[in-house]
Amino acid sequence: MEGWRLALLAGVSVWLGALSCVAGIQFPASDLVSMRSHSGQFIAYAARSARLPPALSSLATNQDFVQLEPTLATVSCERIKQLLLRELNVTAPWRGTIYLVLYPAGGANDTITITSKSFKDGWQYRVELPSVVERPRYVRAIVQVLLLELANRSTRERGAEIPPWLIEGFSQLLLATSEVEIILSPPGATPNGLKFNASFVASRKQPLQQQVNQKLGARVPLTFEALSWPSEQDLTDDAGGQAYRSSAQLFVSELLRFPDGRACLQRMLARLSQHYNWQFAFLEAFHNHFERPLDVEKWWALAITQASGRRAVPAWPVAESWQKLDQAIQAAALIRTRTNELPLRAEVSLQTMVRDWDFTRQTQALGNTLRELGLLRMHIAQEYAGLLQDYCQAIEAYLQQRDRGAANSPFAGLAAEAAILRLNVLDARRMALRPGSTPGPGSPSPAPGAR
Repeated sequence: MEGWRLALLAGVSVWLGALSCVAGIQFPASDLVSMRSHSGQFIAYAARSARLPPALSSLATNQDFVQLEPTLATVSCERIKQLLLRELNVTAPWRGTIYLVLYPAGGANDTITITSKSFKDGWQYRVELPSVVERPRYVRAIVQVLLLELANRSTRERGAEIPPWLIEGFSQLLLATSEVEIILSPPGATPNGLKFNASFVASRKQPLQQQVNQKLGARVPLTFEALSWPSEQDLTDDAGGQAYRSSAQLFVSELLRFPDGRACLQRMLARLSQHYNWQFAFLEAFHNHFERPLDVEKWWALAITQASGRRAVPAWPVAESWQKLDQAIQAAALIRTRTNELPLRAEVSLQTMVRDWDFTRQTQALGNTLRELGLLRMHIAQEYAGLLQDYCQAIEAYLQQRDRGAANSPFAGLAAEAAILRLNVLDARRMALRPGSTPGPGSPSPAPGAR
């Protein structure tokens, strides 16, 4: 609405009215403080004489809360922006102005409101924050409005909807790595009249795996479906909320580990405004990694196991796991014995594909095998997890080495020979690990990676 635009662009008296609406208190115009950040993107407003009620004075010294005032808030927001843009590898200049309205806190759970509006010259954003707020809630609000600003750069019509896991994931990453740098508290007075800022660091920065395990306790990280459609309890600050935030942190961290992870997240943000369901934007942006939500679930289940040491789904028994792995390795193919006869279904070894099939047929068949092995990762017994991974690495290494040379080049032939030798060794390991089998004198011992 046009009235809000005037409120954003008008002078101090209009912003005094905005503050009055939020806090329900009238302030004289001369008592309003404003500050613009060094880049000009953030403009903060607050009442100079606003003080906390005596009942809330303890919050100002509580390490879990931060006291906000315009000067430090704009500096803090700029630092959060710099770190977020660095995580996303975004270098383009900002486009939407963000107005911060700091109203006097009335309690520990005061409302934080984020609104956005599109105008002819672009988007503008308004964040209403209490003057004293919990640190995670503050960082979450700034991260959310910054992600909105990034997502809305490609549209003038419909504003984007940011998925909660993306907001929580980046918020937790920044808090875990840079909390002291991004959250600035006003200096406190001492008896001798000097003022200082006190920063508390509880412990050294922990690796991601330790952070996740410590926050989750005995709980398993949430599934992709639970991250996609969180319940109200998941977004609170209790134990359920802690599980959601920790799972989101791990999820975003794993996405960033893809070689093109940052570029994919940038593409996702740019496409959010084009879809009412963010999952379409996600799959379009990560199409090189996932074709369907089920593919994301499979990848995420493996990531949970590797990062937290916990399974998202129960494992198959050992005998069933070996059988499933054996079936995936022995790919099925249609073979014609004569020109005019119907094709017969037969099992073909990976070595036969590598040695005898043309490149196009190889690529399709080996790609299918990799997908089948990926399906097994969610359920296969731990005894075969290393062997399964080695099969995947052997196939991927062959495809990469083969593609470096022409189809008939000596290099391609050497790559095929090396792959066949490697697959022969893996097949021997697989047979030695067959349940109920007794390795013969010449059988190789299972490699450490297979355990």
